[in-house]
Amino acid sequence: MGGGGRRFTPPPPRAPASLGETVVIAWNGSTETARAVAFAAPFLRAASRIEVLGVDAGMVPGPSAEEMAAALNRGGLSAQGRTLTAGRRTVGEIFLTEAEAIGCDLLIKGAYTQSRLRQMIFGGATSHILAHAAMPVLMAH
Repeated sequence: MGGGGRRFTPPPPRAPASLGETVVIAWNGSTETARAVAFAAPFLRAASRIEVLGVDAGMVPGPSAEEMAAALNRGGLSAQGRTLTAGRRTVGEIFLTEAEAIGCDLLIKGAYTQSRLRQMIFGGATSHILAHAAMPVLMAH
């Protein structure tokens, strides 16, 4: 596969037992993540649990995870939001670790909110999640 340093991540060896019952939104306040949330609306309406997670080190100017959860609640969904402290872990590691701990069966994330050059030099949450996610991921750019 050519171009842009994009890698193909093979699907897991087995299909997940469920899809979209427990949804985690990897929130960073960006337009890309808001777009991914909009595209995921059918999954969100059917979900039993929605967690909106933010990481302090990965936020851009925009609504917090708690504010996004409140907006989803005003739209008739039941969501909880929280913002975590990065510490020594990367934003991508935190999103995946927390999603796995919650029992997430669908992770929603905006893709490539940083420039391609910044992603290439410093890495980013999108690259980490694409390389290491063990659950289905819905991304939008």
